[in-house]
Amino acid sequence: MREPSFRTLLLASLAAFAFAAHAFAQEKTVQFGVLGLFHPKEIVLEPYGNQALLVSGIGSGDSAKVVINGEPNKRRLVFRAEKNGVTVNGKSAEKWIATARDGGAAEFALTVPGKLRRVYRGEFAVELRRNELVAIVGIELETAVASIVAAEMNERAPLEALKAQAVATRSFLAAGGRHSEFEFCDSTHCQFLKSPPAASSRVWSAVAATRGWVMTFESKPLAALYSSRCGGRTRTLHDAGYDSIGAKGAAYPYYAVECPWCRKHPLEWQRTFDAEHRPPAPGDERQRIATVRQWGWSALPGDDFKATEENGGWRINGHNAGHGIGMCQYGAIGMAASGIGYSEILAHYYPNTSLSRLR
Repeated sequence: MREPSFRTLLLASLAAFAFAAHAFAQEKTVQFGVLGLFHPKEIVLEPYGNQALLVSGIGSGDSAKVVINGEPNKRRLVFRAEKNGVTVNGKSAEKWIATARDGGAAEFALTVPGKLRRVYRGEFAVELRRNELVAIVGIELETAVASIVAAEMNERAPLEALKAQAVATRSFLAAGGRHSEFEFCDSTHCQFLKSPPAASSRVWSAVAATRGWVMTFESKPLAALYSSRCGGRTRTLHDAGYDSIGAKGAAYPYYAVECPWCRKHPLEWQRTFDAEHRPPAPGDERQRIATVRQWGWSALPGDDFKATEENGGWRINGHNAGHGIGMCQYGAIGMAASGIGYSEILAHYYPNTSLSRLR
């Protein structure tokens, strides 16, 4: 039999490397801390649909294995924070893990009673930290991207805008985690995470069309920031009151670029507050975030505003939504509606970046 040539072996090796890189992008799991905003003492776990869940207790105490499925008396478990760990069905463990029966990803619902119910696809773990439950869901990368895009942009948005959002989201995740106990939280501090969309959705079409693609800056994935509406011009980190945004964001300067769509379709909002609610300095995102945590998230939609003393209180007239750094989602939708493709949208809002395949 004829020996394969060096060129044949080289091509085979390159093909194997490409396949391995593609498989890595497919199989990478991202760890999300979920429901933490509620500081839960109790979390309810239910299988979603007819899939059974294998729930295992780990650590000191009465470790156990429980199977829950769609049967009326076996369809939910209630995890409670106790002094000696996390208890369920009268058994206590340091940590509980839930997977499909074969040990892989499963579909399940988590509920914080009286607060929120959300569906996930992945693997679930819960443990006790600082006298409250910490819930962590391991989600396959592309499923995580789809879940975030569904939360961040209306499914009816033009497909090219959804693609741009998918690449920006994947880039943020690929740049690395922001927490020590898990990689990302499910709030606006990291990435707003909702239930995964239906497989037939336009969101999944956008995710599939851009699968594995990220933005890079200086050969590293960019932790891409984006916001709802910039008001006509995006902002630099300095404009928003930041010197940098952690180690991940420091390398990229975030240029201020014109946003014609926002300029043509201005956003105007107004709020009034009594004298006790003194507004933060306009343009300072750190102050705005600290303020809305106390006043409510809808109190100040953006930090581009003018505050005027009026009738013993304050009248605030604003012109944007969010911090205005990076991609303007409203502007991206407008660009896509006019026929501009996702790569050009990203190049506009993130100058001097490149599109690269995950490795």
